Amino acid sequence: MKLLYREDVEEAGYDLPTEGLCANIGDEEMKALKYGGEWVLARDEVLVSDGHEQRHLYMVVNGQVGIYKANDQGASQQIATLDAGAAFGEMAFLSGGVASASVQAIGECILWRMDHERLIEFIGQNGFAGGQLCLNVAGILSGRLVEGNQKVLQMGRELQDSLAHLQSASAADQQKSAALKQMQGKVSNMQNAFKGSSVKKSGLSPLAMVAFVLAGLSTTGMVGLFISIDDSAKEQAVALAEKVEKLEKNESFYLDLKKRLEGENTDMVDQTKSLLLENENLEKKISRADDDIKDLRDEVRSLERELSNAKDDIVRAQRAVAARPVAKETAAPQASPAFIKSTLSWARAHVTLAFPSEIVVVGSAITLTDRSQKVKVPVKTGGQLRAVRFHPSAPDYIVVAQKHSDKFLATIKIENSNFVEVVAPKYINFMRSRGENIKNPYVGKSSNNTSVPATTPAKTFAPLTTTRSPTVTAQRPSVEKPASSTSKVIQSKPLQPQKGEDFLKATAPGSMMNSDPNDHGRSCVCKDCRAKKMANGGGALFPNP
Repeated sequence: MKLLYREDVEEAGYDLPTEGLCANIGDEEMKALKYGGEWVLARDEVLVSDGHEQRHLYMVVNGQVGIYKANDQGASQQIATLDAGAAFGEMAFLSGGVASASVQAIGECILWRMDHERLIEFIGQNGFAGGQLCLNVAGILSGRLVEGNQKVLQMGRELQDSLAHLQSASAADQQKSAALKQMQGKVSNMQNAFKGSSVKKSGLSPLAMVAFVLAGLSTTGMVGLFISIDDSAKEQAVALAEKVEKLEKNESFYLDLKKRLEGENTDMVDQTKSLLLENENLEKKISRADDDIKDLRDEVRSLERELSNAKDDIVRAQRAVAARPVAKETAAPQASPAFIKSTLSWARAHVTLAFPSEIVVVGSAITLTDRSQKVKVPVKTGGQLRAVRFHPSAPDYIVVAQKHSDKFLATIKIENSNFVEVVAPKYINFMRSRGENIKNPYVGKSSNNTSVPATTPAKTFAPLTTTRSPTVTAQRPSVEKPASSTSKVIQSKPLQPQKGEDFLKATAPGSMMNSDPNDHGRSCVCKDCRAKKMANGGGALFPNP
């Protein structure tokens, strides 16, 4: 046998028949049944062997197959022929997997088959179609049982006719045997008579000799006639005896076959009842599943309505929020061009305080490169970098690097970063330390480094009076008092003013005093500070106050 591809079979125009095993099965179920089985090509091959395991249900699609059964002498006899559309193997398939007859392909034929597990799976998945398939199998078996019963009855009638013929032949033989015995008696009497006449008379008369000759000739003819008749009767008797023996053997074979078919029919009836019961249970389960599906659909519809209502509520809430007026005090203030210009001017004059600063890219993305420009590091919008210095030839650009390395650098326009916003707190603290009160326009704006830490306000001192001399003004005050609204305020710039109680807060990250942990101040002239100031753009070593 050779397995065929389903595509090749369909391309050749072969399909499962819609009668017999596949009767009253829907199109979708037919597709599932067709695709669930296998297609086989056989040429004069034995498909099923008598007495061997058989796990497939076969259907003839094209060609013919013969059903064979061995008699008592071991000779194989063909008992049936199946054409296209017929099925076989269902008894062994359903009753335990042992075949009761052999099946052989006659010439070339195409068959479809399905094993036991796939058929059970198909029956379980397709309730109505599976039940119909079981009913079709039961109908096929019932039809074969009826056909077998008819054959048995026909053979019984033939046997009865043969027995009647044998009885008539036996009666004729008996009559022939009685006539033969009578003729033999006459011959013996004639012989005895001739013997007696020979004893009484020593010579034969001419009349006696003629009579003797005639009696001998008649006796010889009758003996030959009876001998010939006896030989033909014997031959007929032998032939009839052989035929009777053959009929008796066939009768026993068909009687055994009838008993087996009756037993299989009983098993099939029981299996049909169990399949019908399973079909009813499957229909009940399907009905319950349909009810569950309806309930689930109702629940889904209710959930969809709730979801639609929730979406409507969200839309209404969004519209309400969008329609709500925004308080003026929550709007983030914007820096004026004058503030930005003054901040940048201060940063160029105090590069050691303005740099380095951590900034954020707010414009388009940039790319950092090394000095050989072989390695490139892309930085997306929102990425954090470190501003190193102003560009020496382009006043609107700054040089940036990675947060913890100066290996990769790039040039970025000032307005494409929050450099002004980061440097603004340093500028404001510096100006407040000089007595100028400048407000930070970036306070309240969501940014990387916009909050201005609390600083120590400028100290005001009252004029000192002494008993020694009314003109003494250079003595360091021993007591500090805040100036009142009625007293005259004199601002002073002590060289080493007393640190306020919020000194630690002023040294927090982002403040002016902690902008660079290595920065000793704008007036420091140590070796490190001088080298750093000269390296960062050539800023003034001692900037004007």
